Amino acid sequence: MSSLVRVGACLGVSILVGVHAAHAQGFVAPSIGAIFANPSAQGRASFGLDLGWLSPRDPVGLELDLVYAPSFFGNAGPYGDNSVTTLMGNVMLAPGASGRSGFRSRGRSTVRPYFSGGIGVMHEVVTTPAHVGNTDLGLNAGVGVIAIPRRSIGVRADVRYFRDLVDNQSGNRTNIDFGSFHFWRASLGLILAF
Repeated sequence: MSSLVRVGACLGVSILVGVHAAHAQGFVAPSIGAIFANPSAQGRASFGLDLGWLSPRDPVGLELDLVYAPSFFGNAGPYGDNSVTTLMGNVMLAPGASGRSGFRSRGRSTVRPYFSGGIGVMHEVVTTPAHVGNTDLGLNAGVGVIAIPRRSIGVRADVRYFRDLVDNQSGNRTNIDFGSFHFWRASLGLILAF
């Protein structure tokens, strides 16, 4: 009986040692960017903050992307103070380097290219003699790269496309139509993984 217990214990320990833990890895990524491909905001600055989760084992993650672009439509003047704010919930696809998907790779730096896309809201504000604001459903998609040379601190660079979804046509049966407001954003930021 004691031999059977020892074999069972060894078998149980070997199974538990061989199983990979399903750890999640969260991250915070503040960034600064530039708007382009929009005549009103060509080259204007924007500020972003991403909060997310990306599995070290699987290439799928989630992120909440917040972007604030002050003076999007020009400096204060005929348009007054103005800004554009976007808040998007995204799915990330981030395959790992050399078959590894995680941020951490035992002392070596980790580089992960990624694709991100999702849906959320876009809010534009212009303060002229009257305050004018508009909030629409929007979408975004982009590509980028995460590089973490240390255990939990690295850099992140990406390019994203933003577009509003507005029903501009009376014959539209789906009530979803690509609106006319759109822009690209290139950004560079810090990434803090935990």
